[in-house]
Amino acid sequence: MRKIGVVIGLVLMASSAQAATLNVVGGQLLGASDVVVDGSLYEVEFLGGTCIALFSGCDDVSDFTFQSQAAAVSASQALLDQVFFDGVLGNFDSLPSLSNGCEGLSECYFFTPYAFVPSSVVLVRIAVNSQSGSDSILSGSTGTSNDFTALSLSTYAIWTPIPEPSAALLLALGLTGISR
Repeated sequence: MRKIGVVIGLVLMASSAQAATLNVVGGQLLGASDVVVDGSLYEVEFLGGTCIALFSGCDDVSDFTFQSQAAAVSASQALLDQVFFDGVLGNFDSLPSLSNGCEGLSECYFFTPYAFVPSSVVLVRIAVNSQSGSDSILSGSTGTSNDFTALSLSTYAIWTPIPEPSAALLLALGLTGISR
């Protein structure tokens, strides 16, 4: 019975939800890891620059982590719910200016691209982090060469999937626990 309890514990630990881990340097929010979007884990980094430079040429939908409007909305909502919050590491919801690319601002826009229109237009969902508390998600578009490095109102959210342990690995851990 004890072995079954160990196996159940291992499975629950492997599948339990994790809280996002913020990447804060010198009081500035640079991004986060373990952000849950539609049941999968991602790392996100906030960067200025051109879409071309940040997204492998920014000339095909395959350049983007999220490739549908619904997925980009989920990612933007995850930013508002899991990353931009006030806590021990900083007041990132109350003071958007503490986020990379938003220095000195009371409202900041974080772009998650999801589609490319052949006329060099990129469709984005925008997570708006506002000091007034009126956070929202907007739709928008940018040009592929739009550079947000100098424009402190907007920055790109660069998403990277985090590989999850495979079912085989979890099964092996469970069998190891039973064999002891």
